Amino acid sequence: MAVRKYWTLDQIRAKINRDLDLEAENFIRTDEMIDYINEGIDECEAEIHSLYEDYFLTRTTLNLVAGQEAYDLPENIYGHKIRKVTYNNTSSIYKVRRMKNWHRFEQYEIAKTFETSDLYQYLILNETIGNPQMIIVPKARDTGPIIEIWYIRQANRLENGTDICDIPEFVNFVFQYVKVRCYEKEIHPNAGQARMDLQAQRSLMQATLQTAQPDNENEIEMDMSYYEEMS
Repeated sequence: MAVRKYWTLDQIRAKINRDLDLEAENFIRTDEMIDYINEGIDECEAEIHSLYEDYFLTRTTLNLVAGQEAYDLPENIYGHKIRKVTYNNTSSIYKVRRMKNWHRFEQYEIAKTFETSDLYQYLILNETIGNPQMIIVPKARDTGPIIEIWYIRQANRLENGTDICDIPEFVNFVFQYVKVRCYEKEIHPNAGQARMDLQAQRSLMQATLQTAQPDNENEIEMDMSYYEEMS
């Protein structure tokens, strides 16, 4: 079985320069190529999230502070995508539900005004640019690492030479994306073929992701979140 290779930014740049014979040229600046590489990662990431978002499933623990309601979301969360929130204080374990759209603001005001023993719920508040927060309702009665958030993270962006591309299965898509961008800037005659090769890489990635179930259970799970909101 082939071992997955995790490419660094320097290795990606070196390969593209070799493949396109750019080692002795400066037409494509270093910062431009890094931008192209991260654009390719962005496109690859979007495909992954649309077809198999659990590829980037991760988790973190939320440290509650008694009397506090607002907590920062993880810095690397992708589009506020939360898969599950659980409460566990060893004596009680339950799912912390997202507040239903119907009457949630009235429910929030009631919980804020009156002390209740209701199970925790949450809502997402995007009040400050760059600082989305999870609001715990009612505000925390506990203190400690009691809430666990399962969420979808972003793919790693590459800035320094040793930064690692964490989508090794689809790094060829990133390579081809950058080659297309380089050819387009040069107005190179190979640009058309490069775009076709990029589409072939995209189709291969899509086909791989559509069957990417690690336990071989590839039945589509019914999304019941709408019914939970209505109940």
